[in-house]
Amino acid sequence: MGITLSLGGEELIFTRWEPWQGCNRCGERGERKRLGYCYIMEPPQKPVPCWLYLGDMKLWSSRMRPEMQVEACQVPCQTSTLDVITFDNFEISEDSGSVWLTCPQGSIYRPILWEANDIPLTWQGQLSNQDYNTILEPTNGGRQLRVFEPAVYRCFVKQELVARFNPKPVPDLPEILSQDARSVLKALKLMLLVGIVLGLLGLLLKLFHPSHHKRSNQVLLVK
Repeated sequence: MGITLSLGGEELIFTRWEPWQGCNRCGERGERKRLGYCYIMEPPQKPVPCWLYLGDMKLWSSRMRPEMQVEACQVPCQTSTLDVITFDNFEISEDSGSVWLTCPQGSIYRPILWEANDIPLTWQGQLSNQDYNTILEPTNGGRQLRVFEPAVYRCFVKQELVARFNPKPVPDLPEILSQDARSVLKALKLMLLVGIVLGLLGLLLKLFHPSHHKRSNQVLLVK
């Protein structure tokens, strides 16, 4: 839908939509998106992009960015042709309580699907506040995903798996305690070994170096 504005005359500002992109999922219900760009038409001239028409004028900055529409879709699956899949580990930041994951090969111009533990993350779920633990970044079409809790996240581009992100394993408390106990035991063993070595050295010194008193007695007997 367009609106009319006055820029020294009457111009029509509207959004020109591109064709729908492919469905981001196959075999089951998915989503597809399309991008819209701001245009201005000043009759009888042809429409031109807003950024070109406005030039250096810093107006309607939000309209300069592409708009995005999303709708449901369902298509059959095809044979995969992708050979390379990225595997990576991630860790939730203690400061922000979250971390950003980036889908390789994904962009606002390509169909992208994220899954968390095999559950699809959708724009509809995000807009209806159903997905509390993730945020799809709309400015890049969902290429980046902000996650707030550990899970196995998978990213699909054009219905093909391109990346898998696993949470870094965190040792549980019993394991940490057992590691501390082993460290203490090693330290005690080392101290015991040092004590034994020092004791043996002292014994050897007594055997091979008699005391001064004994040497004096031996000299008196010779006289």
